[in-house]
Amino acid sequence: MKFGSSRPSSTDSPTDLRSFLGEGTDIAGEIKFAEIMRIDASVSGTITSDSGSLLIMERGRVKATVKAGLVEVSGIVEGTITAKTSVKIHPTGRVFGDIFTPALMIEHGAVFDGKCHMLDGKDAKGLNKTDQKLPEMKPFKTADAV
Repeated sequence: MKFGSSRPSSTDSPTDLRSFLGEGTDIAGEIKFAEIMRIDASVSGTITSDSGSLLIMERGRVKATVKAGLVEVSGIVEGTITAKTSVKIHPTGRVFGDIFTPALMIEHGAVFDGKCHMLDGKDAKGLNKTDQKLPEMKPFKTADAV
């Protein structure tokens, strides 16, 4: 991973780390980014990217609504995460809130306290729309234990 490279990428996924919020930094408000953003700071508010990757490191503390292409959590997130491609919670990661994504990976030791709404490809295209309605889920019956 390079930092601040000016060469254009030939792939669709972000490859350059262009944003870094270091330990000891506290930010409240709205953050918009492209490519890859790494957070080792405390952030509250909203974090948005059309297709970028958000990396919340072990010392990162996020209390926000997160919308990005891909989200990886090694720190703590309190709030809703919406990802176009995937969300990965590493062993040191803690997520307290709902997740909307087509793919969720939770590694052994990670904590996830919330609901996961799995989206298919057509649902994932409009994730940054603010008035998105999710389909209503009906409860299903399970067999009684013998």
